[in-house]
Amino acid sequence: MVGFLQQIIEGLGAGAIYASLALALVLIYQFTGIVNFAQGEMAMFATYVAWTFVNGGMPFWLALVLTMAISFAGGMVIERVLIRPVEGAPELTLVIVTVGLFIFVNAMAGWIWTFLIKDFPNPFPRGALEAGEVGVAYSTLGILGVVAAVMGLLYVLFRYTKIGLGMRAVATNPDSARLMGIRVGWT
Repeated sequence: MVGFLQQIIEGLGAGAIYASLALALVLIYQFTGIVNFAQGEMAMFATYVAWTFVNGGMPFWLALVLTMAISFAGGMVIERVLIRPVEGAPELTLVIVTVGLFIFVNAMAGWIWTFLIKDFPNPFPRGALEAGEVGVAYSTLGILGVVAAVMGLLYVLFRYTKIGLGMRAVATNPDSARLMGIRVGWT
């Protein structure tokens, strides 16, 4: 029974990571109508960028913030250069573009960092919180906390902020949002 509870707890941590990736896929699909097959590769590339910063001596949290800014800018460039020109094209064209992006990003990461597995430093302390015979790793608690915080912030963004409400309007009906004065392309 202890082993079963341990597996459930560790499964929650892994499931939280999958849930965050799924949330990213759903958000992209809701706002653009495109399933981005390169989403995982883009996350992998960003992780390698953060790994490079951390291995260069930069503190983890600074590397995280800098990597997020670089990833945001890179995502904007990809959207403007690759996705925007095929907007409204047949679905197969969009699939081909995102699969091509998948292959390109994967190859670039392999070319820059090689295809060898690299260790990424854990920002959370080593050890576990013991509850009887079951241990909950601090990294699992950290993952659950970060994912819960991000989901909470996204809820607040989409529910209570002007830009979040604009994004919801664009996702629901871009034509009506445009008539209301929302810049659909930038949103």
